[in-house]
Amino acid sequence: MKIGIDARLYRASAAGIGRYSQNLIKNLLMIDIENQYVLLMTKKDNEEFRIQNSELRSKNVKIIETNIEHYSLDEQIKLPAILEDQKCDLWHFLNFNVPVRFKGKYVVTIHDLTLFFYEGRTKKSLIHKIGYKYIFKKSCQNAAEIIAVSESTKNDIVDVFKTDPKKIKVVYEAADDKTFGDVPADTIDNLKSKYNLSHEPIILYVGQWRPHKNLLGLIEAFDLLRKGQNVKLVIVGKIDSAFPEIQEAIDKSPHMRDIIKTGFVNEQELAAWYKLATVFVFPSYYEGFGLPGLEAMAAGLPVVASDRTSLPEIYQDGALYFNPSDPADIKNKIAEVINNQKVKADLIAAGKIISQHFSWNKAAQETLKIYEEILK
Repeated sequence: MKIGIDARLYRASAAGIGRYSQNLIKNLLMIDIENQYVLLMTKKDNEEFRIQNSELRSKNVKIIETNIEHYSLDEQIKLPAILEDQKCDLWHFLNFNVPVRFKGKYVVTIHDLTLFFYEGRTKKSLIHKIGYKYIFKKSCQNAAEIIAVSESTKNDIVDVFKTDPKKIKVVYEAADDKTFGDVPADTIDNLKSKYNLSHEPIILYVGQWRPHKNLLGLIEAFDLLRKGQNVKLVIVGKIDSAFPEIQEAIDKSPHMRDIIKTGFVNEQELAAWYKLATVFVFPSYYEGFGLPGLEAMAAGLPVVASDRTSLPEIYQDGALYFNPSDPADIKNKIAEVINNQKVKADLIAAGKIISQHFSWNKAAQETLKIYEEILK
């Protein structure tokens, strides 16, 4: 088979698509030396790919560089000709942004349907938003198969687009092993020094600033907890000015000095925060998979999470759950982990087991099987 993969989101940090792209492609190339792969990448994606996969030495990979940005007009107008020129038996789009005019056979991965339930606060026009939903819908309708990253996401696709569930295969993601290896002591020491950390418990959040992530609820829960306990809240992720209410909530907090915003961090620093933290909290109203919580489990960090959408499906008994609409419940569950060593130890042990149920090698095997079933 000659399989094309649209990997123009290889370096993407948002929504875990970059991690998905990197780990899936790497593991496909490790397990499959028979089929030919064509990777469509930007120049910077290609540079990153070659650095990360220098040991593979795979002869069955061809890189096609393009300057066509994802979610652009050129993606819809110019990209189909580039795809068709490669004469691949099958293309795999790692996100919903499939050119509507593309007539070839393809599989598409759908990570979530967040913007169908929670409108993003952008300066995009109404026409742009309508176009986004139209492209999303057509990418699912025209696909030979759809890969969903959870049963929850699969159910959303069925409900929103009335898609035949037999057309959708669930392939779970996994924690990225390289993020959770040994962390240099000086990296941890530097973080302690930079943020003036001593021995107080650290509540960790990793993710975007978006309404469905429920950061406002987390900040309110932290304020309730901080009234009676010396703790710090660390928010890891790109600071997004499109959502000023989050910064306003931090500024108005009587404990704003104990709220740390790191902004975007590299993988080594992220791993260090997983090692430093006392508890990981994921308060989202909606998640397609919830990769950060699984990463925390793999790193040996107890997880407290929302009881909504995909999170109970993925985390199972490896997390303590709360109602994300109730800041008092969030506060109580965090406090239970911080103050009860047995609860904390049980969550760490269960989380380690849960995280080992998921692997990128397994995801690659299941994805390759989908390719073969489509083309047999």
